[in-house]
Amino acid sequence: MRDEIGSSILISCGFKIAKGVNIASEQGLRTPFIAIPGPSSSGVSLDTFLQDQNRPKDELTEVKKVLAEEKALNANRHEDLLSILSALIAKLALPPS
Repeated sequence: MRDEIGSSILISCGFKIAKGVNIASEQGLRTPFIAIPGPSSSGVSLDTFLQDQNRPKDELTEVKKVLAEEKALNANRHEDLLSILSALIAKLALPPS
């Protein structure tokens, strides 16, 4: 506690300061500071982080593209099937000659 606010403030508030006594803080343990990786560290760079964030977006764009192509292909197949069925119905509906 003395390191945080200084011994002169404690003395002026009426506290006694004992030298060599290590008393635990009432607030408990402090959270340790974690170093933020810099450009020279082995941590993930900002560019790599942004690329990792954009990867799902790129994959989703690719899936949407493939889905659109598949929809167009299915629409063409559907039209072909309908024309075949129409031709078959017309052929079956004609009376034999």
